[in-house]
Amino acid sequence: MAVELKAEAGLPGLRGEAETARVKTLEARVQHSRLLNEVSALRERLQQIETRLYSGTITNMRELTALQEEQNTAKRNLAQAEESVGPAATASQEANQAYEEKRTDLAKREDEWKAREATLKSESQALARAYKRMERDRNATAARVKPEDLAVYDSILKRKEGLAVVRVERGICQCPRRLKLPLRETAKLKDTEALVTCSSCGRILLAT
Repeated sequence: MAVELKAEAGLPGLRGEAETARVKTLEARVQHSRLLNEVSALRERLQQIETRLYSGTITNMRELTALQEEQNTAKRNLAQAEESVGPAATASQEANQAYEEKRTDLAKREDEWKAREATLKSESQALARAYKRMERDRNATAARVKPEDLAVYDSILKRKEGLAVVRVERGICQCPRRLKLPLRETAKLKDTEALVTCSSCGRILLAT
């Protein structure tokens, strides 16, 4: 439960993915806008060149040739820039679509997590209250147990993974291995009020 609360249903990772998608969308928009501006500037430059070229005011052949070469270069640059606009527009649309999908999924998962988080917190609080009640009951019971017996119990509890006491049914120790007890142990269990531990598993035996 604590692990699930900390993990937040993977929301931190989803938020990171959504932010990455948002940044890619902005970058794609900037690239598309840059290309549109470049095309606009190249068209304007080409228009200026052609206005001078066809104005009839240039009579020097060398200057005219240089201007024609500049025109050809401007046309090539414009064609290249115009070819890049379409793919850039597509990339921008795809990036925006991917971001919207991430954002929609994130919003849905966040709503689901809010409900789940409330449930987990409620369950966690209930468990905490139950633990406190059990702790109070244990302390009250422990106060009535002999200190030396309690010390034995606590020692076994630590060594046996939280299972210090096992029942005995029909002469069989109900530990995970279900061991048959020697007759002397079953007899001792009936004849004494002292703690009796299983010779095989080491846990405290409880007659039923």
